[in-house]
Amino acid sequence: MSMGHDDAEVTAGPAAAGSPDPDEPHGDFHTTSLWRWSGPASVIGGALFAVLGWLFVAGVVAEGSDDALASARPDELVQILDSLDAENDRLEQEKRRLAAEIASLTSGSDAAALAQARSRKESLEVLAGTTKVRGPGVRIVIRDPEGAVDAPQILDAVQELRDAGAESIEVAERRVVVNTWFANPPEAGTAAVLVSGDLRPAPYTILAIGDPETLATAMEIPGGVADSVRTAGALFEMERRDALEITSTVPLTTPEYAEPVDQG
Repeated sequence: MSMGHDDAEVTAGPAAAGSPDPDEPHGDFHTTSLWRWSGPASVIGGALFAVLGWLFVAGVVAEGSDDALASARPDELVQILDSLDAENDRLEQEKRRLAAEIASLTSGSDAAALAQARSRKESLEVLAGTTKVRGPGVRIVIRDPEGAVDAPQILDAVQELRDAGAESIEVAERRVVVNTWFANPPEAGTAAVLVSGDLRPAPYTILAIGDPETLATAMEIPGGVADSVRTAGALFEMERRDALEITSTVPLTTPEYAEPVDQG
């Protein structure tokens, strides 16, 4: 019996020593995993987890990028980002330069258009006789104390000057424009002419702005204005001037019937 007892103790010994029970967990997780690492081991473990996490993220990013970026090393990616930043800065500078150039061109275009409009306005004012003018030309004086010169001869002088390129004309201190007209006074033999209904006595001073040589030649052609006046018994005097000033003007009127036509 004692041997049996001893055998029972011997066979019971291994079970008492803690044979693994299939229904029990195989040890405590926190005592059998990396959680038990301490000191240098914990640092190495943390580094391994960081590397594995970075590799996982890199793998996910690589799946959505092209082959070049997927195969690039971290330092190459840094260089690519730096290059993109530099290119972005350059493009921003180019954008600002082009914007400034466009603004300059736009303002320059507006300035040019404004200058052109102003020049056109001044030209129309000269042609309409609504502004004072100065420039080179000729000064003509017709002395007719006997009243031998009539309105048609004065009109001939104006037309010859216009044909010779006169840009502005004044007769007896009256500005000549498109609707200016000349007539003889009601009383025959009167040393005067009517300029748009205004009686102007002799002598008649005519100012014309244009090329002095061309204007003078037009007046002195054989059988022309100068010969006609002299033949009538009056004096015709003319001098070329480098600078003349016509101060007479006509008021600007608004057309009652005529209106511009759209050129479009």
